[in-house]
Amino acid sequence: MPCWFKPVTIEMKRSAKIGLTLVVVAVAAAGYAAGKYAIWKQPVGTDANWCIALPPDGSARDFLVANYPDIAAVIEWRSWSVYPGKYCEQGQQPAHAVARRIATGQREEISVPVPSKRSVAEIAQALAPRIWADSASLAAALGTDSMRWQIPPNTYRVYWETSAEELARRLRAESQAWWNADRLKKSWALGLSQREVVTLASIVQEETAAIAEAPTVAGLYLNRLKKKMLLQADPTLKYALGDWSIQRLLDEDKKVDSPYNTYRNPGLPPGPIRIPELVYIDAVLNAEQHGYLYMCAKPDGSGAHAFARTYNQHLRNARAYQNMLNRERIYR
Repeated sequence: MPCWFKPVTIEMKRSAKIGLTLVVVAVAAAGYAAGKYAIWKQPVGTDANWCIALPPDGSARDFLVANYPDIAAVIEWRSWSVYPGKYCEQGQQPAHAVARRIATGQREEISVPVPSKRSVAEIAQALAPRIWADSASLAAALGTDSMRWQIPPNTYRVYWETSAEELARRLRAESQAWWNADRLKKSWALGLSQREVVTLASIVQEETAAIAEAPTVAGLYLNRLKKKMLLQADPTLKYALGDWSIQRLLDEDKKVDSPYNTYRNPGLPPGPIRIPELVYIDAVLNAEQHGYLYMCAKPDGSGAHAFARTYNQHLRNARAYQNMLNRERIYR
């Protein structure tokens, strides 16, 4: 045996095996890292503007896995959180950039117009396509007696994942903020609560579409309230009958048994007959002072009203309007 030859020992075999294992592990780790890095920078989305809407019902991760697996893989790899909400991007983005936004809750605020409508159901239907809450939950949250007069129509910035209950709380807070010290003083001076002011504003808005006429109409109803006269407001009768399409009210209609029938019940109805615009609430708070007690739509089709201080004057105005209805063959 030559002197330079060394026999292979068990230790040498073990060292070679460990070395080979380390090489294999290093290669595997490099491959794993390369694979993760490829996902990390993988472009996601489209060339146009696009959004991801992650629901707040606990299914956000599953939604990402099913629809955006590259983003989901980055979040899973980094053990990041997932915040529900709407995330919008312009053009394609690397998966890690979108994943980081989702993990830190950098979601979008959206503009939500709360409209003035005759029913809460109509408002719910208008809001539902814009936020996560559905129309049924919105109608339930906004439709309570204590809530209906606290819905100030306006455009608000909210998060897409807003629930119906959260929106109701937001609207109550906005209503409270709108009722500043000056408006509260005016309400007290009229002898009305905030709810009663909103209720009267809803009647005024249904009476006239002309905001310039609204303070006059409001002043008329306040005069009748002060004199303990029945309001005899036609819009409350239509609300009680559940039919806004009626163009000509009949004496039989005035017999309907409803707390909203102001031809039979004194004072204001128990709540608003619609969600009034804020400008009509201000019209009540800044009502015109005059001596009018009666009004009737003018027969010229303008939508404006003829006002009267005496019942005889009112009868003449009413007769002119009824003659127009007869000419136009409007009997209902």
